[in-house]
This record gives sequence, structure tokens and C-alpha cells, in this order.
Amino acid sequence: MAMDSSNRRSNTRASMAAILLICGFLLSHLEITGAQSIGVCYGRNGDNLPSAAEVVSLYQSNGIGRMRIYDPNQETLNSLRGSNIELILDVPLDKLEELTNAAAANEWVQTNVVSFSPDVKFRYIAVGNEVSPSDQRANFVLPAMTNVHNALAAAGLQDQIKVSTAIASSLLGDSSPPSDGSFSDTSISFITPIINFLASNGSPLLANIYPYFSYTGDPINIGLDFALFNAPEVVVQDGEYGYKNLFDALVDSLYSALEKTGGANVNIVVSESGWPSEGGDAANVDNAGTYYRNLINHVTQGTPKRSGQAIETYLFAMFDENLKEAGVEQHFGAKPIGVCNGRIADNLPSEQEVVNFYTSNGIGKMRIYDPNTATLQALRGTNIELILGVPNQDLQSLATPSAANDWVQRNVVAFSDVKFRYISVGNEIKPGDAAAPFVLPAMQNINNALASANLGQIKVSTSIDTSLLGNSYPPSAGSFNENASPHITPIINFLATTGAPLLANVYTYFPYISDPVNINIGYALLASPAVVVQDGTFGYQNLFDAMLDALYSALEKAGGASVDIVVSESGWPSSGEASATVENASTYYKNLINHVVNGTPKKPGKPIETYLFALFDENQKGPAETERHFGLFYPTKEPKYGVSFT
Repeated sequence: MAMDSSNRRSNTRASMAAILLICGFLLSHLEITGAQSIGVCYGRNGDNLPSAAEVVSLYQSNGIGRMRIYDPNQETLNSLRGSNIELILDVPLDKLEELTNAAAANEWVQTNVVSFSPDVKFRYIAVGNEVSPSDQRANFVLPAMTNVHNALAAAGLQDQIKVSTAIASSLLGDSSPPSDGSFSDTSISFITPIINFLASNGSPLLANIYPYFSYTGDPINIGLDFALFNAPEVVVQDGEYGYKNLFDALVDSLYSALEKTGGANVNIVVSESGWPSEGGDAANVDNAGTYYRNLINHVTQGTPKRSGQAIETYLFAMFDENLKEAGVEQHFGAKPIGVCNGRIADNLPSEQEVVNFYTSNGIGKMRIYDPNTATLQALRGTNIELILGVPNQDLQSLATPSAANDWVQRNVVAFSDVKFRYISVGNEIKPGDAAAPFVLPAMQNINNALASANLGQIKVSTSIDTSLLGNSYPPSAGSFNENASPHITPIINFLATTGAPLLANVYTYFPYISDPVNINIGYALLASPAVVVQDGTFGYQNLFDAMLDALYSALEKAGGASVDIVVSESGWPSSGEASATVENASTYYKNLINHVVNGTPKKPGKPIETYLFALFDENQKGPAETERHFGLFYPTKEPKYGVSFT
């Protein structure tokens, strides 16, 4: 089992920096809160990231208590004052030579550490990131570490702030089995004095551990399940130790190498670990979600060599960084669940306030229902991904190619710094509606206009509701009704051809209130403790999964087996009738956020991209009173439920 990471990355890049939103795609929901050994790296190699103050607020609101930054950015350090977030602060590579001068190191520590302490909780100083022994800067690492340590000691901070350096696992020569772990001949003269320094000062070794790169470097001998923590049994037996995942094997290989180099008492802190969501082999949302979830759940257990000793681990990274090297390097950030931004009210915050609210709450995806200029302007330069709606009343005009091209130029091309994800051409159009004949022509024309503007990455779809289903029980019997089939089948063919998902508004609330005798409220609220509906090999504990899989079954029967579903709306009202209560709505939203990362019985492990409906109560909706009470927040921006969107 080859586990060497020497092919892990290009040698041309200066450092790994970071990416955002573990409060994002991923995981549609990662429960970082409570994982005391988990931190998140915050890189700023992007031109579309939130401000430092917003990022710090995002860490706090999501219970992330540790951060790594890659240079002493003053705005970030000032924003961290009083936050109680523990920090790894890097000395950038271009400063290493300068800090071999003791006076310069003292000045660096005074400027970037002492002047912020104790308001900022520095944990480690990482003197360089992934410095290769062949790099001309390698000779500067240990002298700079020594000088920074001495400067901290002079300030009385040597016991609370430890000095280290972050290495790549490519410094290993042997790594399989883990007990054979040893540093390579080319790295031993570089790393041994550093290990002696760490052992003398009680500092850990910082190590960037990426099973992804090991797997993609040798997919024949390394199983994907082993890399993703999904192997059901031991894959590598190494004496008394059995390894079910590659992460543990890599960490223990480093521990073996440390023991052979005089560092038996040196601990390892995993200063980076992650999995990209796109840009390379096995780099997709499903695998990234699996890796991050399993890693977070695993690190408290330790490794076979250090069983029960929690592994302090920093997830890479908070945000995708669009200025990094093209490919997987741009796609390590997690993506959040989305929230619909409806505006049928006369008491809502301004569009700019709403966008700021999304950012500060870690909401990385938004749906709007028309190309509102003020909203689009406010979204410029943010990292918020957008579903942009084409209103139903505009569909007939967009059945003309020139009008569709004008619409795309005016509402999409003109906002090149907005991250459009999908265009929803119409919302809940029924086959008998006057606009129904224009849905597909408008979709085709908008798709062509986007292609002409080199914006083919923006997918065109339409949002349907589940009333188009004729059969939905059991889910495997799901099919579109006779009236809907002539309308929806050509749309499905279009989606299958273009690789776009079907957008579907899925509400368990409405089936429940229409049939409360036969549908248990726990089943509707994702709160049932056991399987309620057994459908062949699939067991359903909640109505949301059953409705979604009924749609998947209908898609398969209509020639759309390759078409994914994005849940473009789902929610529960908090007022307006007996079952519409704050308690029920809170249960629904919290359970839904926790659940969507798991997929459905038909699509297990495939996170469900889901947009919660809606951000605010809308006081001008109707006719039913419940329509005015789907907000996650009151128009004052006060929360109803205290949900976390990550």
C-alpha cells in the first residue's frame, strides 16, 4: 500500500494559503461546534471574500474556536481582538531570510504578536509552510524559528505560544506500513535539527496531511474508501495496529519518523487537511462532504499509535480561493446551505443589509425571484452563489431569442462579479398555466445567450412543485401525472442534455396538513425515530426523503435518470394554523439542515443542495395566513429558531 505524498502538489507554488466556507457547499452542514480539537484555516487568496471582521464573526457564530492564517494581516489580527479564537500565525516564506537576523525577528514579534497580546490568543507561530529541503530558503527556517522563540521568551510568552514550522508529508521517504515511516535521505539533514528544537521547547510539529493527494497519486493501490474514512474493515495491518483510513496511516508514519529522529516526545498538530470539491480526479462535492464529516467525527479518537489522544486538526479551508492556481487548489472551501430571499413585504431591511446579513451568518447561497437591480448590486464581489429567477410573467417575451439575449446581457453579463449558479426560468408553472408553453423556449434561449457570452457554467432550469407528480407512494412508484408529462418531459430532456439539475420546491408541511390522519407529524418534521415507509430495500424515516425520491423515480421514468435535483425551496410556517408553530418550524429547519448532508435512500451519501424558504417573514404574501410566516428571521433580523446554516 503506497502512501507517499511526494506527488501531493506542484513545487511552484509558494504556500498553501486557504479557501472559505466550511460554512458552505459542503457540507451543507458540518457540526464544528463541540469538536474541540478542530480549527479552520482562513486563507485570503481570493478577490471575492468577506471582510476580516465578517470572517471572525462567522467563526464565532459557528462555534469555530481555532483559526490558522498565513501572514500577520493587520486587519485580521485587529478583528480577532477579544474573540477568544486561538490562532496559528504563519511567518510567510518571503520573511524567513529576514528573520534570521535576531533584531528583525524581535521587531516582527513585537509588531505582530506582542502588540496584539493578550487580546489575541496566539497558539502557535508557524515559521514557514511546506518548505522543501531543496528550497534555497530551507537554511533560514531553523534560525528564524530560534530567533522568533527567543523574541517570544524576551516578552515572557514562550510558554503559551509555541514556535514550529508546517511540513508536507512528502518529507517522508518510507511511509508504508506506518511503522516503517522515516524521513527521506534528502530531508533528514533539514528536519532533524528542527525536531531537536521542537523536542527541547515542548513544541509540536505542524503537518499538512492530505489523503486526497496520496489517493490521486496512486489510485490503483490506494482505495477511495480508505482515503475517505469509509473502509468498513482494516485495510493495512501493521503489527498490532490496524488501519481503516489513510489519514491515520499518514499521521502514524510521521510519528514513526519522529521516533527514529529523536522526536519521540514531539506531538503532531495537523495544520491542514481537506478534500477539494472540483477541479481534479475524485474532486467533487460528495467526496469532499464525506471527507470533512468523517474527519471531524474521527479526530477525537486519535490514531492507532496514539489511541484516545485527540488530534488537533485544522480543516482546509474556510473559503474557496479564486486567485489560486487553477484546478483543485481553488476548490477546498466548503459551501453552505442556501436560503431564499423573498421580498413580498413592506418592512424588510435594504438589499445591502440583507446581503451583509447573509455574509455575517455564513449563508453562502441565495435564491431571488427576479433580477432586482439593488440586490444584484449588493451581491457584487461577495462569495454568495445565486439562483436568479425569471418571473413567470416574463416568460412569453423571452421565448424570443433577441429578448432573451437582452435579458442575459442586462441581468447577468452586466454583473460579472456576481456568482450566478442557476437561472430558474419560471417558478411552479402548471401545465394548464398561460405561461406553460413558453417555459422551454425561454430556457433554451437563455441557455444559448449564456453560451454566447461564454457563461456555460451557469445552468438553466425551472422550479417545479411536487403537485406535478401523479403517483408518489411508495417513492419507487413516483411518476409525473398524465397532464404534466407533455409539459415536463421535454424540459427533462433539455436538462439531461445540458447537465443542469431540476429545481424542485419540496414542502412536507402541505402533504401533512392535507392528510394528518395518515401522515404522522414526526415523519413530516424529520423527527421519526424509526422507518415509517419500507419501499423494497429502501426504508424511509422522513417525508422529505420520500418526496424527493418519488421525484427521482419520476425523472427516471421520463428519461432523466442522469438529472440531479436541487431543492430550491423547503420550509415550515411558524404561524397561521394549528400545526404551524415556532416549535414545529424550529424542529423542521434544524432537522433538515442536519439531514441534507446524508442524501436520500435512493442517493445515499449524496448531499442535497437545499434552499430554505425563507430568510424573512413576508407580510404581503397570501392568501393563506401561513404564507406570511415562513421566515427564519423576523424583519428586524432577530432569529426565530437559532439555526446554524453550516
